[in-house]
Amino acid sequence: MQLIPAIDLRGGRVVRLEQGDYDRETRYTDDPVELALRYQNAGATRLHLVDLDSARAGGEANFETIQAICKALDIPVQTGGGVRCLEDLQQRLEAGAERVVIGSLCVKRPDVICAWLESLGSERIVAGLDVSRGVDGAWFPHASGWSESGDTDLFTLLDRFTSAGLIHLLCTDIERDGMFAGVSTGLYKSIADRFAGLKIQASGGVASAADLQAAAASGASACIVGRALLEGRVPVSEIQQWSR
Repeated sequence: MQLIPAIDLRGGRVVRLEQGDYDRETRYTDDPVELALRYQNAGATRLHLVDLDSARAGGEANFETIQAICKALDIPVQTGGGVRCLEDLQQRLEAGAERVVIGSLCVKRPDVICAWLESLGSERIVAGLDVSRGVDGAWFPHASGWSESGDTDLFTLLDRFTSAGLIHLLCTDIERDGMFAGVSTGLYKSIADRFAGLKIQASGGVASAADLQAAAASGASACIVGRALLEGRVPVSEIQQWSR
C-alpha cells in the first residue's frame, strides 16, 4: 500500500477542515510548496492536493499554487476540488497534475464521467466519492461539499463507472474525515471484495500508524493522510515505509 500525503489549500495556505466544514478550519502553514517538498524528501511517491476554495465556489482560487507545486516536485501529483467541466479538468492536467480527482460531478452527472473515462483514459481520472451510510445500510455518495446526498448508492454507481473503465477510486467516509476516528475498514473491504480491479485510495479517519496497517488489510492500495501527518500523529518517517 502507498501512503499519499494530502495538502488542502485555502487562500493559498495549508489548512484542514473537520468533516468538510469550512467553519471548522485549522491553519498549519503559509508555504504549501515547502511542505510538498518536505513530503517528497521524506520519500513520498505521490502527492494529493485539494483546492478547497474552488470546491466551494468554483474558479481558479489556488491554481497558481497547484501549478507551482507540480513544477517544484519530481513526483506525480493528483489534484481535485471544483472540477465542474472538461476545461477545469484539462487545465489541471496542463498545470502538471498526473491525475484529476472529480467529486460532485460523479454524483450529479455520471454520464459525463463515463464519457471522460472513455475519451481521456482511466489513468487521468480519480473518482472522488464522499459517502455516508443510509438507513438501509447501503453507502450513498454526497455532492456539493457533502450538502447533497445522491439518489444512487455507491455500488450501483461504481458498477457504471467500472464498466466505463474506472481504475482509481478515492473514497471517504465523511463521518470520519478529520476526526481521528480510525479508517472505515468495512467500507473498503466491501468495495475491494466486489470490485477486484479497482485501486482504492482510503481517506478519512487516520489517527495513527496502526490505521495504515488497517487500511492495507482492508484491501486499499493507497491511503490519503493529511491532518495526522501535519500534527505528528503519523510520523513523517512512515511515508518512506509505505511509499512503494
